[in-house]
Amino acid sequence: MKLRVLLVCLVALGLSASVAIAAPPPGKGKPASPGNSATAGKPLPTGPTCKPKVTVVLKGTLTSVVGNTLNVTVTHGNRWARAYVTAGTATVNVTDDTKVRGHGAQDADDLTAPSRVLVQARVCKAELLDGPLPVLTAVRVVAHPATA
Repeated sequence: MKLRVLLVCLVALGLSASVAIAAPPPGKGKPASPGNSATAGKPLPTGPTCKPKVTVVLKGTLTSVVGNTLNVTVTHGNRWARAYVTAGTATVNVTDDTKVRGHGAQDADDLTAPSRVLVQARVCKAELLDGPLPVLTAVRVVAHPATA
């Protein structure tokens, strides 16, 4: 009986020791040397490939269109647009990938001031929380004629 208990304890000790000594698979676990960063494979919090990104939704009046830049007087917005609503204005860049819709508009050149606009833009969450407000690049712009 004592021999069985001793044998079971030795097997349990052997299994726990092998799990503790086993190395993690390549690319996982702590860095191998002091020169390697612990965030080596993770996306950066700022820049073009940042994560996480949030959608900023602005509602307001289009004041001017200069090239591929829209100047918007912001009156409403979602949670991430609070700082733009407080500032009162926003500068929004429009690219070829931006979807522009509303009263016959197909691109930024078709928009006229003063129009009511809804602008959706994707921006890094860290850029909204730290420092000055980033210039937004629109994903979608929906325009409607100004109310009389």
